[in-house]
Amino acid sequence: MIKNFPALVMLTIAGIVFMRFLSDTEMGPFLKIILTLVGLVMILSGIIGMMLHGWVIGYERNQKRI
Repeated sequence: MIKNFPALVMLTIAGIVFMRFLSDTEMGPFLKIILTLVGLVMILSGIIGMMLHGWVIGYERNQKRI
């Protein structure tokens, strides 16, 4: 998953769209809290995955050069 950069970008964008959808809907407070946490996890996992992607690709290029 870390090497699949387009999937990480789509995960981050899906989390942002999900959060926008939540801001426009009316629902119970408990459900809204749970779904907000799901959206935040999607966004954060995408961002952290992109940072790890850069680190892994840089490490592999460095090892290949040596």
